Amino acid sequence: MLIIPAEHPLDWKKPPVITLLLILLNVLIYFAYQGGDQAREAEAVKLYLDSGLLNRERALFIPAFAERRKLDADEQKYVDGMRRSDLARLVLYDLEFENTLHHNPLYQADPEWQKARQQAEAARDRISSMRFGFIPARFSVEGLFGAMFLHGDFGHLAGNMLFLFIFGFALEIALGRSMYLGLYLLSGVASHTLWWIMDPVWVTGVGASGAISGLMGMYLGVYGLRRINFFYWLGPLFGYFRAPALWILPVWVGKELYGLLLADDNVNYYAHLGGLLAGFICVWLPRQGGKLKVDEAYLHKEDPEAPFKRELAGLDQLIGAFSLEQAASRGLAMLERYPARLALLERLYPLALNRQDKALLSAVLQQLFKLPEQPANLPLLQRLAQDSGNAQHRVLQHPAVQLHLLQRLLRASQAPLALSAWRRLSQTGQRPASLPALTLQLAKLLGKQEDFPGLSELAQFLSSAYPQAEQTEQLILYRQHLRR
Repeated sequence: MLIIPAEHPLDWKKPPVITLLLILLNVLIYFAYQGGDQAREAEAVKLYLDSGLLNRERALFIPAFAERRKLDADEQKYVDGMRRSDLARLVLYDLEFENTLHHNPLYQADPEWQKARQQAEAARDRISSMRFGFIPARFSVEGLFGAMFLHGDFGHLAGNMLFLFIFGFALEIALGRSMYLGLYLLSGVASHTLWWIMDPVWVTGVGASGAISGLMGMYLGVYGLRRINFFYWLGPLFGYFRAPALWILPVWVGKELYGLLLADDNVNYYAHLGGLLAGFICVWLPRQGGKLKVDEAYLHKEDPEAPFKRELAGLDQLIGAFSLEQAASRGLAMLERYPARLALLERLYPLALNRQDKALLSAVLQQLFKLPEQPANLPLLQRLAQDSGNAQHRVLQHPAVQLHLLQRLLRASQAPLALSAWRRLSQTGQRPASLPALTLQLAKLLGKQEDFPGLSELAQFLSSAYPQAEQTEQLILYRQHLRR
């Protein structure tokens, strides 16, 4: 049975940075660190065998193991007949036998036995699951936190990371990154703590499933009784349904309790229950008291651009009704609230130009030149360049405007328009100090496009206006290079 929320599509405008970093960290730990476990295990088994420990402990281990596992005679005979390396591995991983052995009077009275055992255990404890896994009967802070970043095999890792992504990307946006990360770690700790309280066994537990179960609980706590979409998969049946989020909590808890009481597998249901309940309680209770802030606009799927779109539509209505003075006034206010918005600049630019509204036009040009250098922003820049050639628009021909325009056109590789802007700038009595450098840059652009008349015009200008400038010499050399 599988029931997971499907309320929000992934929005890469708000990337789940923490979730992706957690996935990356788990993957790196699995491949870069846990990948060395096979060699560590082989070293521990070799040390155990070479020290003769199997010969000394075999007679103690087989009966104890058979009694705990309730093995019949044939099963006990099979264990006794295992290869020495396999049996040594079984003994080394049996922490309950190890604990019993440490209290054995014969072991306590034999220093050599103790020394050999300690060396073998130290080698085994370098294996990731033994060093950082959580062992309820041997509580440790390292295991409490470390176990949630370790995995038993690749399938275990892949499944956990898939569910981490499914639940994490929406919760990270709704709760905020810091709160999300804190609650994720808290759920992982709570999952191991419940296991320690309820079943303090000599077994090593690893995996992020407790923390991820916490995310499942958080999801239900965030939405409460709000109806959301769920995806279900029940054998051959699958599809979507819509229900209050809290209705799913008994289903998820019941599934874990069923597994705990009746399933015969290696799944840590205590950890799942601990994480699920901790995640739910830590979100739902503060939500009821109004002490936990969440992104309500995201939860309600509100368009973050909705206020801007509404005001833009109102501006269009004013322009369409020829209420231009009111439109200009509102446009100035909108530029302050919504800076560098192409859609707004496209409407206000012609309005300011036709009304010869210097205040509005100045504000529009300042934001226009701050727009990112993207293809979508180029048409408005081209329109400005073309309008600059109209003698009626004297404001656009100001040297400061043409300087910014020339620089943007050069970066956009708009050679013909850049040449026109350069001509206007070079003919002014207020030539900027950067003009020689811009002239050389334009010359190289014209050279690439084989505009030799334009290139000649630039060379003549530099030779006449800036004969001693470094750029003049560079342009002479550049033209010589093109003639080869």
